[in-house]
Amino acid sequence: MLYLVATPIGNLSDISKRAIEALENCDYIASEDTRHTLRLLNAFGIKKKLVSYHQHNMEKSGQSILNDVMSGKDVCLVSDAGCPAISDPGNELVKLMHENNQKVSVIPGANAAISALMISPFNTSSFCFEGFPPVKISLKKKFFEKIQKETRTCIIYEAPHKIVKTIDVAKQILGGDRMISVVKEITKIHETVIVDTIENISKYFSLNEPKGEYVIVIEGNKDITDEVVNKKPLNIDEIVKMQYEEHIKNGFSRKDAMRKIAVDNNMSRNEVYSILFSVSRR
Repeated sequence: MLYLVATPIGNLSDISKRAIEALENCDYIASEDTRHTLRLLNAFGIKKKLVSYHQHNMEKSGQSILNDVMSGKDVCLVSDAGCPAISDPGNELVKLMHENNQKVSVIPGANAAISALMISPFNTSSFCFEGFPPVKISLKKKFFEKIQKETRTCIIYEAPHKIVKTIDVAKQILGGDRMISVVKEITKIHETVIVDTIENISKYFSLNEPKGEYVIVIEGNKDITDEVVNKKPLNIDEIVKMQYEEHIKNGFSRKDAMRKIAVDNNMSRNEVYSILFSVSRR
């Protein structure tokens, strides 16, 4: 079986008893960086074979792991920190296991995205995780254009050498007054949480050199939320009339327009006709 084992994101005390037991009892451990994982194992006195599984060898290594799991071996997959398979090459290994009807089990634990969300003052009842923004500026702009319309709280990751440019693009697209939370060193001694406007965060990084991996939590678009809340919903009569006028404008015959409206709205043509007739008499 393949076990997805979450490891600490900073404080080693956050590792679970189940995680330690799984790492001790498996046949071997697959990790993104075997040197990093070796330090973790040494901290807990665990001696276990390590194999590399990362972005550049995941096809070959993934097939080897699959073969071992199919032969009855237990393999633990870990990432450098946190949960494997979340914005991580491990996702491809999970897909491979499912494609070959192999069981995957999870041993949960610390996660940087959720931890950053928990300590940010934004809505936590509805949120989305978008991983790392693209490096190319044109794609980065499209990335934030999608987030600009998002009413949910958004969580992204960014590396220290890219965060200044990412914040600059975010300011262009989202506006300098959008509130964000910038979090780093979660669970460590120097854990840092900065909650401010994008404009002020941009000024902060002009004075402070970025260090460490960052989680950025972006408040949802309140303007769109307010617009949706305050907008009166259309009733079915209004929807049918609008669709009918649009179809006629686009060259549909009356019969074809009513047939399409009936299909699109899961109605009978008689119901559509009745609504259009009653609307026309008003």
